[in-house]
Amino acid sequence: MKRGKITKKVVLALVAMMAMSSLVGCSKSNGGASNGANQSQSQEINKNLSESKLFKNLDTEDLDGNKIDKSIFAKNKLTMVNVWNTGCTPCVEEIPVLDKLNKEYRDKRVSIKGLLLESRVGLNEEERKTVNEILSKANATYQQILTSQSMLDDDTLLLQAFPTTFFVDKDGNIVDSIEGSNDYDGWKAKIEEVLKKVESND
Repeated sequence: MKRGKITKKVVLALVAMMAMSSLVGCSKSNGGASNGANQSQSQEINKNLSESKLFKNLDTEDLDGNKIDKSIFAKNKLTMVNVWNTGCTPCVEEIPVLDKLNKEYRDKRVSIKGLLLESRVGLNEEERKTVNEILSKANATYQQILTSQSMLDDDTLLLQAFPTTFFVDKDGNIVDSIEGSNDYDGWKAKIEEVLKKVESND
């Protein structure tokens, strides 16, 4: 009797863990290469994202406690919002690359922001300590945004993988997105591609 109950609990726990790992996985992108099926799927996802209110209704704060709203996008042609968490190795590994690109593209009015998505709204004390250690080790200075309840209530943040990156125009519209991490050349190519698209729409 007791053995049966324990077995059932173990099975349920394993199922829950498998479900979580399928939703919250870490991945690396293929450097921008994709086949026709992937491109079609990406176009459909981006079409849905273009209707998202996530960044248009932004109401939260950054890691330093500064109030954040959609005005953070207004002064840039393009903002790259990289959603990451501390348990994702590819997320952490690409932070120095993102910081370098943020500095390089400043004059082109392109900004990179980190969006921390941990287990709850904002960060608890332990998570904050870990984040600060990661950023310090990477010498990263680009802005890190925390999640608010209203953001978590938005379906846009029901992600399939970490990191996921959203490209946002000056009005808070999501104009493109990509799943997975990337290297310097891959991100540079993607930024140039999306920037060209945004500039052509101005």
